[in-house]
Amino acid sequence: MLWIIFIFILLLIIDFQLGRFLVSHRNKSQSWRTTTEEVELFADGNSLFESMLSDIEKATASIDMQFFIIRNDRISNQFYTLLARKHAEGVRVRLLADWVGSFKFRKKWLDQKFFMRKMNPPRFPFFYHLQQRNHRKVLVIDQKISYFGGFNLGNEYVGKDVLLGRWRDYHLRMVGEISEVLRNSFAIDWGETNTSQNAQTGDVQVLATEGDVLEKTLLDYIKKANQSIEIGSPYFVPTRQLAEALMAALVRGVEVTILIPEKADHIVAKAAALPYLRKLKEHGATIHLYVDGFFHAKVIFFDRKTCDAGTANFDRRSLQLNQELNLIVSHEHPIYQKMRKAYDADISNSKLMTDTWLTHQPLYLRILSWVSIPFRIFL
Repeated sequence: MLWIIFIFILLLIIDFQLGRFLVSHRNKSQSWRTTTEEVELFADGNSLFESMLSDIEKATASIDMQFFIIRNDRISNQFYTLLARKHAEGVRVRLLADWVGSFKFRKKWLDQKFFMRKMNPPRFPFFYHLQQRNHRKVLVIDQKISYFGGFNLGNEYVGKDVLLGRWRDYHLRMVGEISEVLRNSFAIDWGETNTSQNAQTGDVQVLATEGDVLEKTLLDYIKKANQSIEIGSPYFVPTRQLAEALMAALVRGVEVTILIPEKADHIVAKAAALPYLRKLKEHGATIHLYVDGFFHAKVIFFDRKTCDAGTANFDRRSLQLNQELNLIVSHEHPIYQKMRKAYDADISNSKLMTDTWLTHQPLYLRILSWVSIPFRIFL
């Protein structure tokens, strides 16, 4: 019996490593330079979805919508009903979701009312591709208006989860050339051949990444930081290289600030974060625990000059496995300024992580933090 278990685990390891090898040699990451004309930041699901529905209502040509998670609940069906009506009016409607992220959602529920696909269905190497998820969230309307950020589609994102409470996230509404870039990202995920030229001018860099491309990008920024690094993320499970880079930054005098939620929606991820948080705190990092609901935003500031924001969490799954979508801007850009204001407001709605807080974590969390070590790549 033991040898069967051993062979099974060995096959999973071989499958996973083969998948990583193939992605590293056939990496589909993209990078664009682009511009924006209008920028609005939403941190609340109710106002975000209200704005989305209003813009969808006005669509005349195309609606491309992509989420990691979609539901079959009240807020989701409000979208599906409107999308079906716009499709009937002659607007091209396409909805894209991740196969694992939206596993419980059945395409038949839409009754072929508009085009819908799930990305990343099982394929060889099977175990690796079950772990690689498309974590992007994009809405592009008439290739003019675009939405992009951390919200998925479902009731919990408007604060309907009684355990998590108010959902805090960052999602952008943008008008301008960036909408064409985000439409290109969607089209590639939909399966269209990429015939567009990557834009090379503009003050916004858009990164569509997979594999370890994002990890390498952030590693470069962390190593170059000389004043401050400020991270906001619902999960904190850095890769070995990123953890070492943050420690090295602290040693050279860089101020490291981390904002995470006190509440957890994934208990194993919270447990896995504890050793990293404890070590960074011991070496001078300032760690804030968001207390006004559940913090799900993803943002990093470097030296208060550069901002990285998007769909990627500061965890190994986002940094080494998932297909993610992030943008990078300088401190002069409105996106930076709006993200800065939101982050500072969320810091004010948090409490400092103390040694007492760490010491009094439940025993099961401390046990889980050790048990999770072999599985951190999947967190």
